[in-house]
Amino acid sequence: MNVHAFDLADSPPLDEDGFRAFLLGTTAGGDRLLAFFAEETAPGSILLHAVAGGSVPGRYAHGSVRVSDRSFRTFTDVCPATHWFEREIYDLFGIVPEGHPELNPLRFHESWPKRFFPSRSVSAPAPDPRRGYRFLQVRGEGIHEVSVGPVHAGVIEPGHFRFSCAGETIQNLEIRLGYQHKGTESLLRGKPGMKHLILAESTSGDTAVGHSNACARLLEVILATPAGRAAEDRRSVALELERIANHIGDLGGLSADIGYLFGAAHFAHLRGKALNFLMGLTGNRYGRGLNRIGGIGPCASRAGIEGMLDGLRQLRAEVERAGSTMLESPSVVVRMEGTGRLLHRTAKTLNIVGVAGRASGRDVDGRRDFPSPCFLEFPPGKVLLEGGDVLARARVRFEETLASFRWLTRVIPLAGSRRADPPPGPGSVPQCRTLAVSVEEGWRGEIVHAAVFDKEGEISTYKVVDPSFHNWPALSFAVRENVISDFPLCNKSFNLSYSGADL
Repeated sequence: MNVHAFDLADSPPLDEDGFRAFLLGTTAGGDRLLAFFAEETAPGSILLHAVAGGSVPGRYAHGSVRVSDRSFRTFTDVCPATHWFEREIYDLFGIVPEGHPELNPLRFHESWPKRFFPSRSVSAPAPDPRRGYRFLQVRGEGIHEVSVGPVHAGVIEPGHFRFSCAGETIQNLEIRLGYQHKGTESLLRGKPGMKHLILAESTSGDTAVGHSNACARLLEVILATPAGRAAEDRRSVALELERIANHIGDLGGLSADIGYLFGAAHFAHLRGKALNFLMGLTGNRYGRGLNRIGGIGPCASRAGIEGMLDGLRQLRAEVERAGSTMLESPSVVVRMEGTGRLLHRTAKTLNIVGVAGRASGRDVDGRRDFPSPCFLEFPPGKVLLEGGDVLARARVRFEETLASFRWLTRVIPLAGSRRADPPPGPGSVPQCRTLAVSVEEGWRGEIVHAAVFDKEGEISTYKVVDPSFHNWPALSFAVRENVISDFPLCNKSFNLSYSGADL
């Protein structure tokens, strides 16, 4: 299933060698790292948690290790996927991962006090000041740097990109985020309630359904208030409508970046239609307000849900025509093919998820690996390509959109026929320290929400892993040996969230 709870009394901390073996086993055994985060169990007492799974549907594994409040030996040598997680721990707690290959601040910038570590207790021993940011220096004849951002034209979110180029060819790209840091995870501590769902919807505004689904299920497993099957069906329908709308929007964005004006205009129009279906189901074009703890809020009537089918069939035909025309156009193919290639071995090493992973041959999909009841009964269509370039990422989006349409035509008749009961009252909370983990396959990729609950049922630590957090490093690898004018196209083909990474 896509939610699981660990009784932490049954899984005591490992020693360092045991924890390293646990992390090494996540890749050797076919599992992948879902989340890696720190918890301060007492002032100055730090516990690192790692959650893995995916080799078998519904499988979760948890390991933890107690480390010094000053430093620990980096785990990137046995599990490279911990790379950004360790930088995050360094920023929030001031604990240095010794031997880390690129220990730069991830969340904070020069304006933040160097002794400010927001997740560390004020009564804990003060750590050393945070180090300043050090950009990688690429040296050689003719090497020059190009700096882009953090402020961009239009309404794009802030992020700084520094290119090292030999002529027009990119030798290295360094991505610096953190300008959107808003303390979301610290706001999610405390007594579970509706505020958690509202904050989850705001994690990344274009993924409101994905994040609120994950958050709702996590709270439900702790509060013993599971949602009924009708509510779960409608959550999954909303998730696929969100996927369709955003994949269509991305195909339009890619069209705009290469000057394919027919696709840019047509997909923008079709995205609006897809969002209207989401509004018809949830009352909001972005799916906000869908979830409650133990169920869903006011939703479309049975007749309204079943009435979507004709409109969805028509939209599918329009998307199929526009997408086929786009991806069979020689001018589109020649512009995208071979551009921004991410090799399969790189995608696997970096733990790349979602569209970007599947376009590079990485067979990962949270709907299949951590299925909700609806996806367990009706598995999603499988889309997997090997090219790893912009064209492959576009094709994955197109094929996944069509697969979602097919899935909806099977599920909607049943979803409309089931009665959605109102959410039940709160149940009893566990009388022990518990780690709950929830996984949802958002339209960008795998979304993970994890929380540690104390004996009173309050959240002491909350961790959100947006798929963008995994995938931003991949963009740096994908653009190497491409010309700098290809960067906007490569960037759009990943279409990662700044807000989702800057928690």
